[in-house]
Amino acid sequence: MWATAQVPDLSGYEYWFDHADADNERVFVPFTAPGQTVSLSNEQLAASALGVGPHRLHLRLRDEAGRWSGTLFRSFLIHPVGPFQVISGEYWFDQDDANRQSFNLTPGGSVSITLNTTAGGLSRGQHRVHYRLRDDQGAWSSVLARRFLVTAEGPHELVLLRYWSDPAPQNPGDMTEVPITPAVQVLDIVDDVLFCNWSSTGQTDVYFQVLDGHGQWSSVVTRGIDVDAVSAPPAATAVSGASLVLDNSAQTYTATTVPGASYYTWTLPAGWSGTGTGNTINVTTGAPGEDGWVIVAAGNGCGTGEPDSLFVTITGTGLPTDDATGVTLFPNPSTGHVTIGLQDAAVVERYQVFNVLGAVVRDEAPASSDPMSIDLTGAADGLYTVRLLMQGRITDLRVMLRR
Repeated sequence: MWATAQVPDLSGYEYWFDHADADNERVFVPFTAPGQTVSLSNEQLAASALGVGPHRLHLRLRDEAGRWSGTLFRSFLIHPVGPFQVISGEYWFDQDDANRQSFNLTPGGSVSITLNTTAGGLSRGQHRVHYRLRDDQGAWSSVLARRFLVTAEGPHELVLLRYWSDPAPQNPGDMTEVPITPAVQVLDIVDDVLFCNWSSTGQTDVYFQVLDGHGQWSSVVTRGIDVDAVSAPPAATAVSGASLVLDNSAQTYTATTVPGASYYTWTLPAGWSGTGTGNTINVTTGAPGEDGWVIVAAGNGCGTGEPDSLFVTITGTGLPTDDATGVTLFPNPSTGHVTIGLQDAAVVERYQVFNVLGAVVRDEAPASSDPMSIDLTGAADGLYTVRLLMQGRITDLRVMLRR
């Protein structure tokens, strides 16, 4: 330390340790070369009588007129004479220093510490372990700390992805959450991300986080991505398939491919069965009377578009009968040959056969007979309408060809 006096010169200083400030305990040291500016940096102070531990040095200066400066002090520590050996320590978690746990160490020139201890009582998430060491003289080190993470036992599967571009530290305005179904252990983010109706397009910093099945979030990952914003697909259109079907029959329905769709959702009438996520679905129809709408909607990760539908009527199986005339048709379903049963000497002047698209596949004047026979062996499988013209009356019966 340096000291500077006003006129006159400094003549010396005195010092004492701790509370030993009695007249016979303070030590006065005169300057051999008095001056207005002196350095005390190389002064040797007698401290050999002090014990091990913390102490305090008090010091003041005197000028040649006998006036004293204010008292200065410095704290210092006296260590025991080595060598020293670390023999034990203690640790605790987080702020629970009331439950410190001790451990022993093998004395040596250097110490390697491995805390092999249970942390079963700690919750999942970030924690801190505190520890300190003690030597063979009873002196403690300062407290050291290390952070660690408690995780749930595996297996770990990813169940939710969220991403955003707004750099706000909380509640970003464009955060998008996408459930990961089914859960996976590895997620290819590039293939599984849709930027639905984002205002940010082009080269954008996007922030990603994933959640596992134990409720643990990953750290945030940032990637620069050329964002091309998309939206839910447009409405589905033109459901094609039979609108008149037999009960418990196999049918196929197809929707026109919708741009931007990654899946299709089908809704069937009550009593029907069938599943499908593409634009085509194979179904089994219900029982007689279970008519209804076959509905389809196109969707992607951004939502579902408006649906389209087709109303389907179930005609039933067995002997289709026209109640007004008593005309019957059998067998139904048929492999190709169909018999028409007539009553009351009815005469069929002409008959026509239409497929489900309304195209005429037969148009003939039959031979007069009861019953009459129609040969449809050359026609494709499917639902057909047989129209009979009898004395100004039109009778329609439906038959299913199935081979």
